[in-house]
Amino acid sequence: MASSSTSTATTASTSEFKQHTELDPYTQADTYPYTSRDMQKVIQVAEEAAFKVTKLMMETSGNIAVSKTKMNAADLVTESDIECQRIIKETISHHFPMDNFLGEEDLDAGSTASINGLSSALSNAVQDDDDNAKDKLLWIVDPIDGTTNFQAGLPMFCVSIGIVAIDEHNEPVVVGGVIYNCVLNEMVSAVKGRGCYINGEKMKPRAASSDLKQALINVGFPVSSEGTLRASSRAVAALATKVRGVRMIASASQVMSWVAQGKLNSYVSWDLNSWDIAAGMVIVEEAGGFISNFEGVKATITDRDLIVTCKQDDDGDNAPLSKQILDILTENECLKY
Repeated sequence: MASSSTSTATTASTSEFKQHTELDPYTQADTYPYTSRDMQKVIQVAEEAAFKVTKLMMETSGNIAVSKTKMNAADLVTESDIECQRIIKETISHHFPMDNFLGEEDLDAGSTASINGLSSALSNAVQDDDDNAKDKLLWIVDPIDGTTNFQAGLPMFCVSIGIVAIDEHNEPVVVGGVIYNCVLNEMVSAVKGRGCYINGEKMKPRAASSDLKQALINVGFPVSSEGTLRASSRAVAALATKVRGVRMIASASQVMSWVAQGKLNSYVSWDLNSWDIAAGMVIVEEAGGFISNFEGVKATITDRDLIVTCKQDDDGDNAPLSKQILDILTENECLKY
């Protein structure tokens, strides 16, 4: 079980990582359809890379100055962000030198840079002339998701590593993901079609009712524009009286991990980046949850506005939780910004 104490995480950071996930076999077909790569090795390298930055994060959280800001005062970068990404990239490249890499700290701030960065990375993956191009993976990394929390010493931050393959139709598919909270010593991993795990054990998510009144929902508060701020504020006001509670934890990957576990029923946010959601998408889906865009359609890695819901334990008379939330957002003009 994951520990909730900082002391346990500190102890873990000084020892070798020994909780590697052993994946369930893929049983839906004779061969794994998304990539020919050994996903057992791939996910273990992702876990190793995430764990390697534990000591640095534990030593510097709450004890490091802001190196620079990007779009505004709330969009922070610390030296730990930069160094953690370097360590993660170095670890991945050591094992898989031919794979592609997209890290948050490689790009300028803003939606345009984020969209263009993902587009370029996917284009490179699709157009690669190498004979083994289809076997290459794209690693999408946020070295510290929740930098403001991290810099303030709040224990709501994590490493997020998403792994994307290009399918036979030249479409991106998130095939693996790792989200690691070093303070909780909580390593959540998933591979598409092969299950979701926490600290190497098969995850047993809490199944939730589709009753909206019982839901605990996290609402994002994106500062990328005045429009997203207004949309988020309207959503909080609209949802607050209809659900059990609204939370605003500013770490998209961490929130998606908690939705997958059933600790949160849902997560709504606007203008998300690929590194915010890549790992969380496969983790939530493998845990039995559902992710839609604001059109109510199953989301992909290129979507930026999401409604994420956990596994539900009943069909009942209620519409799926995601539809109930989407209806409220639509009625209160929270979708456009």
